[in-house]
Amino acid sequence: MRKVVVVGLGKSGIDSARLLSSDKNTVFITEFKNDKAVQDARDLLIAEGVVKSEDIELGGHTDKFIKTADLMVVSPGVRRDAEPIKLAEARKVPVISELELAYIMCHAPIIAVTGTSGKTTTTTLIGQMLRSGGFDAIMCGNIGNPFSGEIKKIKKDSVVVLEVSSFQLELIDRFKPKVSVILNISDNHLDRHKDMNEYITAKCRIFLNQDKNDVVFLNKNDELLSEIAGAIKNPKVEFFNEYKDFGRKYNILNEDFLAAMSAASIMGVDEAKMLEVLRNFKGIEHRLEHVANVGGIDFVNDSKATTISSVGWALKSLEENIVLIMGGRYKGGDFGLLKPLVEQKVDYIISIGEARLQIKNGLNGVKPIFEANSFSEAVSEGFKKAKKGGRVLLSPGCSSFDMFKSYEERGKIFKELVNEIRKSK
Repeated sequence: MRKVVVVGLGKSGIDSARLLSSDKNTVFITEFKNDKAVQDARDLLIAEGVVKSEDIELGGHTDKFIKTADLMVVSPGVRRDAEPIKLAEARKVPVISELELAYIMCHAPIIAVTGTSGKTTTTTLIGQMLRSGGFDAIMCGNIGNPFSGEIKKIKKDSVVVLEVSSFQLELIDRFKPKVSVILNISDNHLDRHKDMNEYITAKCRIFLNQDKNDVVFLNKNDELLSEIAGAIKNPKVEFFNEYKDFGRKYNILNEDFLAAMSAASIMGVDEAKMLEVLRNFKGIEHRLEHVANVGGIDFVNDSKATTISSVGWALKSLEENIVLIMGGRYKGGDFGLLKPLVEQKVDYIISIGEARLQIKNGLNGVKPIFEANSFSEAVSEGFKKAKKGGRVLLSPGCSSFDMFKSYEERGKIFKELVNEIRKSK
């Protein structure tokens, strides 16, 4: 029986603590925050018998649990240079991610998907394609339900389809998927990673432990990934843009679709079943989600677009006459990279949140920019400025944490504000 410290009391921390407790470990929890959500989570875990009240600390980190710990498990939201990790490393306590913890207890093959954008769509499609082919596919990870929370559902003949972020990959040790996918790499999370090289290195850890019997699918059209491919000795490298010539054969340009087909195909799913999944795919909530048409104007919720490259993908996917609502907490990157698409597709930009200055610096002079003082003002102004037959697009290119708890809350409130406009007309 080990003594394990869990850092963080969000979804991943809660599920890690439950999993560790069910495996007869003694669990300790340390959490920097001390708000109602954290207190509710604490009370729930105590009521479930996962942890004792004296074995949880909120509102800051000390070394009282770490002094006697055998292991530390870190949630993805915890920075690599956070105080508890420093304390653990100073005492030579092994530190792993929630991803690594779940992997150790998983006995099923894993398809792992990462990239700057498109992860959730691709993960969802792979899971749906596998299910259509008769597999027991378990979709989890960064998609919303932590890997550690699904372990009890996973059987040896299941296939785990896992969305993984750079944060989760930083602290892996043995994590080894059967199939890995890197969709693309562009500027992201530079508020956390010290530079682009560190971010790229974290992403590439997805295939760190794969061997010659495993496969990594890369994007041939991504300059960085095309360069990286040449240096990979193991695992086997395939380009999903070219795999089995799916793109030309079925006239498919969407890279997320091609990546999903490639991963599902290598597991043995029939092409006809994969194409049926694509035909019936209605997208995912908060990702280019059509909310409503009000007075001839479409409202599109792309709240999950927390990177600049994701905004670019949204603009490529929609027709012109767009009023673009952007902003939130800046994660790094150059908004100026969007200039060609903004010039071509956007009539008007509305900036919100902490990143208003970066947006202005990157896109000033390309199209008019209105700095909204609130989210409701942004949506209202968007409706006023939109042309009939055009669209108001929420595609922030930033995290939500300056104004909201999550991108889901941001998208939900956007839909509520749109509904209020619709009712008033």
